[in-house]
Amino acid sequence: MFARHSAMLSLSAFTLFTPAAALAQAGNATPETTAGSITSGVVASYWQTRAERTNYRQTSDYDETMRFVRQIEGASRWMRVVSYGTSPQGRELPLAILSKERAFTPEAAIATGKPIVLIQNGIHSGEIEGKDACLALMRDIAALRTRADLLDSAIVLVLPIFSVDAHERRSRFNRINQNGPEEMGWRSNAVGLNLNRDYFKVETAEMRAMIGNVYTQWWPHLLIDNHTSDGADFQIDLMVSVNHGAGVPPSIDRWLENAYEGRVVERVKQMGHITGPYFDPHHGDIRQGLDYWNSTPRYSTGYPPLHARAAVLVETHMLKPYATRVKATYDLMVATLEELRARPRDLTRAVDQAEAEAIRRPSARDSAGRAVVLVSTGTDRSVPYEFKGYAFRRERSNLTGSEVPRYSTTAWDTILPLYRETVAAVSVTTPAGYLVPQEWAAAKDRLDIHGVKYRRLARAWSDTVEMSRVADWTAERATEGHYPTRINRVVRQRRIQTFRAGDLWVPCDQRSGAVAVHLFEPLAPDGLAYWNVFDTVLLQKEYGEDYVIEPLARKMLADNSAMKREFEARVAADTAFAKDPFARVNWFFNKSPWADPDQNLLPVARALRRPPESVLAP
Repeated sequence: MFARHSAMLSLSAFTLFTPAAALAQAGNATPETTAGSITSGVVASYWQTRAERTNYRQTSDYDETMRFVRQIEGASRWMRVVSYGTSPQGRELPLAILSKERAFTPEAAIATGKPIVLIQNGIHSGEIEGKDACLALMRDIAALRTRADLLDSAIVLVLPIFSVDAHERRSRFNRINQNGPEEMGWRSNAVGLNLNRDYFKVETAEMRAMIGNVYTQWWPHLLIDNHTSDGADFQIDLMVSVNHGAGVPPSIDRWLENAYEGRVVERVKQMGHITGPYFDPHHGDIRQGLDYWNSTPRYSTGYPPLHARAAVLVETHMLKPYATRVKATYDLMVATLEELRARPRDLTRAVDQAEAEAIRRPSARDSAGRAVVLVSTGTDRSVPYEFKGYAFRRERSNLTGSEVPRYSTTAWDTILPLYRETVAAVSVTTPAGYLVPQEWAAAKDRLDIHGVKYRRLARAWSDTVEMSRVADWTAERATEGHYPTRINRVVRQRRIQTFRAGDLWVPCDQRSGAVAVHLFEPLAPDGLAYWNVFDTVLLQKEYGEDYVIEPLARKMLADNSAMKREFEARVAADTAFAKDPFARVNWFFNKSPWADPDQNLLPVARALRRPPESVLAP
């Protein structure tokens, strides 16, 4: 994964590892990380992963991975493997379920009252140490039972490989920045989409299956997303990132800070790792400090908080030997399950409190209590952080035209400012709910996939609602198959609106109420408006011919002196407008009775009150 949305790439060493160099580094790993199991010494070859058998030079392909997963399942009553969908190229998407109670269905798992943990690997399938770590961990828990106690107080769900088609696009040359294994998978899926940008728009088959058939069925209390970083070179071998502060339910925020960033990360340090937050360099220069802020809902750490749940992003360091990266990931999973074994109720209580807060939010007495943060930003406050880097210098390159960092092997242990405080940049007051005209099928589809509850109107109903008219918008550059629409300003309008039988009522007093807010609010960074669902309302459908408009315009100006002054001021101030006959004609058309009253009017209404039960279908 690119370090914090690629910002750290400006500091990358871009060291080119040839296959021979990569093998040499992997071969220099310490014996305890390469002899058989990564944690328990020599393991019979039958139970060794391909990574272990090859001294972490290689990783298994999809078929071998599935054989190993099935081998564990066959040896244990505590594990079951199911398919939750099919990839675009026809591969089964596997989910491994580990439970001492054999709670192999969502209903049975939820009924245990235990925290449910979902560990996903290979969403970027070139970053694959999570798979090899979890294969060993599942074996040690369920088959060899050397780690059986980790299952005492948790239900564990594992996606061995998430982006399965990309996993099979294997090559020695898929990740130029990464030190092993010999071959690895690709970043995007078979149709070129990045699954780790798809949590909220859910356009890929893989993500739709995961969100629809795993996440919103099992409702995991914690999602762990395993990656490998790109970016600068430093001593740290394991980084974690969590959304924190603004936009995160307070109980979840406290658990992530105290239990995860506190006890879990401290435990991993005791296991011999150098840990740190997953950061961007402050103002592009690591010497000025580290930025540790939040992700939007398209990412793995931005999505679960909208469902009142926790998420952790794991990033091992790309230049560390593959054995080191697998062990760091394994140890973090162990430390996480140790924390849940010791304090299982801390996490479940945090989620229960967050759900209760979400349900109460629309009826809060003050606007602050009803607010949902759409966008957060960092502040200029910092805390001192002990950073373990490598000394480097910058050299101007006549090839790249930039200053290229040259890293040494000399430790650079220093204190840097860590900017981790987040505050709301864009917030919105939660309405009672949203009313969605049924013809906008994409809206219903996203509600269904995300597990947001709604009801249909049984008959026509009218009420005063808030509508949003777009006053300013821009089309962004191409990303993920879209030219996203960034809405910069809207005007709220209260009006009486009539809804028809079959239209949707989406209440906000539910566990996933914040999901509805982020879907439907026009300023939301990953909402339906941003991902082009409502673009058609921004496009003018009718227009007037100049020979028809010109005499009408003369009469309009003669009858309305204020309009005359407005038009003359626009011509004087806007050279492009003054030179564009169509724009001038269209200016008058849009002020005439023939203008489309619904142009730029987003179709989803903000409800001021709940519809009466008498108009709602059962």
